[in-house]
Amino acid sequence: MAFWKRLFGKKSDRAVAEPAAQGAAAQYGDKYAKYQELVTESEVMRELLGRLQEALTASGAGAATLVPQLCQDLLQHLDRTMVVLQSFCRQTPAEIIQAYQELLEPLRQVALGGNGPLAPATAGQLWDNLKQVVGPARSTMPQAEPSSEPACRSLPALLEAINEARLAEMFCLSLKAQLSRKQAVSLVTGRLVPILVVDVDGGLSRSAPTVGLEDIASVPFRAFLTGMLSIPWPKARPVDMKGFISVVGITSTTPRSDDQLKKISLAILARDYMNFSLCLGYHASTMEAYVSERPRSNFLRFHYQGGAASVERRVRRLRLISGILTRLGFEVSITGDLLDGRKQGDDLEACLRLLEILGRLEVFTKQMDMVMSSDEVIFGYIEDFLAKHC
Repeated sequence: MAFWKRLFGKKSDRAVAEPAAQGAAAQYGDKYAKYQELVTESEVMRELLGRLQEALTASGAGAATLVPQLCQDLLQHLDRTMVVLQSFCRQTPAEIIQAYQELLEPLRQVALGGNGPLAPATAGQLWDNLKQVVGPARSTMPQAEPSSEPACRSLPALLEAINEARLAEMFCLSLKAQLSRKQAVSLVTGRLVPILVVDVDGGLSRSAPTVGLEDIASVPFRAFLTGMLSIPWPKARPVDMKGFISVVGITSTTPRSDDQLKKISLAILARDYMNFSLCLGYHASTMEAYVSERPRSNFLRFHYQGGAASVERRVRRLRLISGILTRLGFEVSITGDLLDGRKQGDDLEACLRLLEILGRLEVFTKQMDMVMSSDEVIFGYIEDFLAKHC
């Protein structure tokens, strides 16, 4: 009880909660504004790059005029993207900076060549150089075997690497946030654990020290909470003796187990975005989503780690979650007792449906590591969830 009093303060604290919350919202709001600008720049550059690829395969005087102009436009947006990215990221990946410096030279040469006539041989060489860097992107998703191919050897691959850097930076925002109640808004749900909220851009319908479900304006967060609240909160799991002993052993010998119980659930919200770090007992998960009418920019990410049972049982729970996410179309990787699932490119309606399912999955798997007594039980739980909750 003393911990929660320190966390949420006395009633007299409420008068000063809102100004402090506005300060935190401004800090994270600036981060989110840069994130949105990077999303917009990415969409523009993809379109320009597609037009450039088409123009390079065309013939005639029109292409000779269009290609230099497209190169100039791409240069302008790439320059702006790098400025924003370097102020957005705590540390911009070195491979992106190097690729930016190397790959843009063919663009600059063709763009400058559009200012006056060039000898046919010179123009042909410049266009050949440009075609070499306007190639297909190399996937940046995790690979089964390390690739010996150098990263960012083409402009599409550079755009993909920039996109990955943007997603990675934003994903860590709630994980590394350290906020008190006075720096955020308290969300009261009547059922879930206490949740602190930072509204960065239209995530809440009103400004107040304490808000309820009816005040959530974030489209993805409303869908996720709808899913969480749509199924009964699980009762205590029927733990076997080995499961009980493993829980006692882990919680008594792991120094970080008590720290996990003290962690705060935090949601960073905008109208089209959510970054929700949820702490339920000894496990933590992070759900991130950006949803809009532009499917190409939409993505979902589900990150899950920890538990009170033994490593074997925690890993079985991750395999259960992975089995469900894979059936839903997610790309999933598991490292130790950490699961990371991603999905991109769905339309708005499909994203919201998946978010509701993920909310139900969050509740369904609570304390399930304790009952993962063998590999054989995993498939049954997967089929049970898919049949009842999808």
